[in-house]
Amino acid sequence: MELRRDPIRLAFATLGPIILMVVFGFGITFDVERLTYATLDRDRSPESRAYLENFSSSRYFTTRAPIVDDADLEKRLRSGELRLVVEIPPGFGRDLQRGRSPEVAVWLDGAFPFRAETTQGYVEGVHERFLQELALESRAAPEPPAPADIQARFRYNQAFLSVYAIVPGTIMLLLLFMPAIMTALAVVREKELGSIVNFYVTPTTKLEFLLGKQLPYVGVALVNFVTLMALAVWLFGVPVKGSVAALVLGAVIYVFSSTAFGLMVSNFVRTQIAAIFATAIVTTIPAIQYSGYLLPVSSMSVDAQAIGRAFASTYFLHLSLGTFTKALDFSSLTFDLAALVVITLVVTTLARAALPAQET
Repeated sequence: MELRRDPIRLAFATLGPIILMVVFGFGITFDVERLTYATLDRDRSPESRAYLENFSSSRYFTTRAPIVDDADLEKRLRSGELRLVVEIPPGFGRDLQRGRSPEVAVWLDGAFPFRAETTQGYVEGVHERFLQELALESRAAPEPPAPADIQARFRYNQAFLSVYAIVPGTIMLLLLFMPAIMTALAVVREKELGSIVNFYVTPTTKLEFLLGKQLPYVGVALVNFVTLMALAVWLFGVPVKGSVAALVLGAVIYVFSSTAFGLMVSNFVRTQIAAIFATAIVTTIPAIQYSGYLLPVSSMSVDAQAIGRAFASTYFLHLSLGTFTKALDFSSLTFDLAALVVITLVVTTLARAALPAQET
């Protein structure tokens, strides 16, 4: 009845995750492509032009007007117009013809270290490709093969696109963020209006009150889950390769956990504004920092790992990524499902226990 009488709240609860899914899916990416670069060719030989063609033909780089001098190089890198500059020294072609090893200078924008390291890897790849082509064109005797070689193979995400990680992770984030906030607001609103007193003079038990506030938003969250799944498959092209049953069951348990978390937070705040900020902080930070969304849990400190494993988002993220990208079956996800059940029961018990302590 509360949801039906408040269409704005219902529209926010149903349309908000869709909008955020589109924004996050298209706006957040770890793919480093179309890097703007320019060249400073001090040699202007056929060899230098052949070397620079390897950059212009790569999908990772987008060429800009050539560099005029050192001052132009510094100005355009500092302004952010360019991410790297390739400088060819004088005599580059002559040294190659004589069998020498000329040095090529590459100036990188290091303001963002992760992006700069990725860019350096791309540059090294282009350089190695040029050397391989040069060796094939050379008439010299081939060098003896190396005693060992490394051949890297990417599994599960052969295209190496970050959308296959961002979209399942965004589903995890939105199914925690929105249901928790909406459920917390449902209880705190009763406090602000004073209508919560009406429940205390009725035979309604604490569990009935909490379930009555929780179940409608569980239903709304499951509708959101269906729409997010549809966006993932049809808009972003991320297919579900693993067990759909495990993913659906995990989502049901997960939204019970997130709404129960909202109920628990509602016991410690008195205003709707405080409920929004408190729920957003205590849900978003663990979901992003400790669940493995940005950094593997195994790479964290022992204390950080303990924090991550105490939240349901860690297990649902593994379940979501496993079903979308790794084609995991139901049996491979039983531990994550069991952990979600345990955490949901703990959070629900804490929410129920905290209610009388705060309201009496």
